[in-house]
Amino acid sequence: MNALIVLTLAVIAGVSAQYTYNSNYEIGVPQGYGQDQYNQQYNQQYNQQYNQQQTQYKPVQAIPDARCPRTDDPLRPVHLPYNGNCAKFMKCTGGMGFVMDCPAGLEFSARMSRCDYPALAQCSRF
Repeated sequence: MNALIVLTLAVIAGVSAQYTYNSNYEIGVPQGYGQDQYNQQYNQQYNQQYNQQQTQYKPVQAIPDARCPRTDDPLRPVHLPYNGNCAKFMKCTGGMGFVMDCPAGLEFSARMSRCDYPALAQCSRF
């Protein structure tokens, strides 16, 4: 019984104790960490990577199309063929058709309403 009381008091004292850290305690931070040269080097590398990623994207072209419904059904998206280019299609959203690209080597299949292999899509025949 006395051991239980002592253990309980020890736990309470440990939880409520305030910890102070010795200023001589070293945690292995490299000498000169936080200096401007390190920050500048990191910022240059980050900006180069960010600028390269940013140039990969291009804006999507929106075209008003009477075939696109004004209301969207998320369970049944509407995809339409893009006239003159089998590697593109239009994705309807809010009455507008957004021009999208099929992945490389695929063509849009109007029958299946998706990008597919050219032999199955049969887009080039039309």
